[in-house]
Amino acid sequence: MERIVITGMGVVTSIGGNTHEFWHNLLAGTQGTREITSFDVSEHTVKRGCEVNRVFPYSEAMYEGVGKATAMYLSAAEDALYQARLTQREQARVGICVGTTMGEPGSVRKDSDRQGPHVIADLVADLLRLSGPRWTMTNACAAGNFAIAQAMDELRSGNADCMIAGGVDALSWTAFTGFGSLRAMSDDWCRPFDVNRKGLMLGEGAGVLILERERDARARGAIPLAYLLGYGLTCDAYHITQPDPAAVGAMRAMLEALRMAELTLEDIGYVSAHGTGTPANDRTEAKALADLFGEHMLTSSIKGHIGHTLGAASAIEAVASVNMLRYGWLPHTLNLEQLDPECRVRVIARQPLRKKTNYILSNAYAFGGINSSIVLGKAGS
Repeated sequence: MERIVITGMGVVTSIGGNTHEFWHNLLAGTQGTREITSFDVSEHTVKRGCEVNRVFPYSEAMYEGVGKATAMYLSAAEDALYQARLTQREQARVGICVGTTMGEPGSVRKDSDRQGPHVIADLVADLLRLSGPRWTMTNACAAGNFAIAQAMDELRSGNADCMIAGGVDALSWTAFTGFGSLRAMSDDWCRPFDVNRKGLMLGEGAGVLILERERDARARGAIPLAYLLGYGLTCDAYHITQPDPAAVGAMRAMLEALRMAELTLEDIGYVSAHGTGTPANDRTEAKALADLFGEHMLTSSIKGHIGHTLGAASAIEAVASVNMLRYGWLPHTLNLEQLDPECRVRVIARQPLRKKTNYILSNAYAFGGINSSIVLGKAGS
């Protein structure tokens, strides 16, 4: 089967507006949690989140009138295209796939009557003059992985020569109020897998990958950063918000991703956890990992650094995972002081771990029992 490579990456988060800054601060243990300033939280119990202070555009004119979600995705896409060394001429058959939960909550260009979640993909495609497929995936907190999976299918089916794939969500009063009503948020810090964890911390950001068929990338002289080897997508339909405590669907998603990648459980050196910091989700994910891989499997969550960025989460985690493969460092889980004894996995805490691995599995889960896993491989493996 045709191998898919990653040739460029871009990211916007509360701890870094580009891939280099994000990666440095991730390993340094920088925390993006601060008081919310973009909307009124005076009547909310929780007043903190992981907010992006500034988006760094290449061209100010392109960003005029677009909302924050679109601006973040566009900034990440521009960085990724630059790293991939794609010119305007080469972008003739480039498609786009955007994963999001809330879509664009902010304003859009005055000359546009488009509304709905798809406005981000449409505006970015128009601004970058893309003529390939346009997709918007709204699978909540697993949307980034779903977008990456769809992009992989578009390339293998021959519908595009290159795909811009990733996820984005901006903080909004609506999402903040919704999660607050569920009492799912922590009022101070996000503590994934900690025995005293209190809930998630909402964040915002974007993560983008440039995906190409390996032969096409090498033909134009591009240097692969990593391989996208497979994905697994399942649904429990157990509860509208709670995960299936048996974790059957989560395990099946991981197994499906490994099957597509033609790898075994023993090949995986690290799992990038969804790790939201909520009691039920962390416990269920840890069970899935322990039951499938055994209690020795290394894992960590970066949501203590950047919060839960909803549809952007798994795309940002994919960017981080590619850098883990490239540089041989695994990030630690911030704010983890005492591992929950019910989470029977080796969660990296206190400081990054120096460890080279050839294959990483990255998980993302969403309300409604939506499970997703992708497998990434080190370039040259």
